[in-house]
Amino acid sequence: MLIAQLCLEFKRAMNVKNILTWLFIILILPLIAFFPISQGYIFFSPIEVFQEILGGFIPLIFPVLAIIIYLPIFRKEQKDNFITYTRPRVSLSSYILSKGIINAVFTGLIIFLMLLFSYVFVQFIEPNSFNMVQYFKPSENNQPSNVTFSQLLKYGDFIYFLAYSIWVTLNAIVYTTISFLLMLIMRRTFIALSVPFLIYHIFNFIAGILGVARFSPLSTIFPFNIEQQSLWTVLVPFALLLLILLFLFFRVICNKEEWMV
Repeated sequence: MLIAQLCLEFKRAMNVKNILTWLFIILILPLIAFFPISQGYIFFSPIEVFQEILGGFIPLIFPVLAIIIYLPIFRKEQKDNFITYTRPRVSLSSYILSKGIINAVFTGLIIFLMLLFSYVFVQFIEPNSFNMVQYFKPSENNQPSNVTFSQLLKYGDFIYFLAYSIWVTLNAIVYTTISFLLMLIMRRTFIALSVPFLIYHIFNFIAGILGVARFSPLSTIFPFNIEQQSLWTVLVPFALLLLILLFLFFRVICNKEEWMV
């Protein structure tokens, strides 16, 4: 039954409006971030352009991207009382579980594809079709900057891209799942959708105030604003996120009668 429900939810999500939104995130956002940096910057390799694309405005709106990929669909169903009419056909638990899985899958997939397009664009499309970026050879005075995850570049650009993209994708899934769980237990949907954004930026603010910016979500998910840190540092805010997620999960599981459905 769960497999059938997952297939149904997948089909429901594949409408023109959603596809256009996802294509905007995957294709247009990286291009918007690319063009301001295509001239006047010193780059030594395409991977630095990839990092610069992801170091602009995208980190500031990252939690918003995570929640707009699928959760507006769920919000509309809540608002229209659509879930009430599905109860005779499918158990509520299976229905909600399928929603949570589809939310995580679509969010992770779209964010990963956004990073994949960014990588393919700077590595292959831009040099062969546009040639707007001028690359320089490293010298004594100008050397490539190392950021967190640059440790993986010794295994090749693709391994770096793959590991880093999976990391960003995992964070997006956690943020959107937190919002999804909150939507089940909060009457005010707007607040439930806003919490990931607030967590993200409040943690950034607190880390800055305490002088530990290397542990901020901004510097661990998009570590292009500080010098290279040990890889373990990125796990500190992620562990806190997982604790929040686990707390909400058990809160939701233990209070099914309070679900906003």
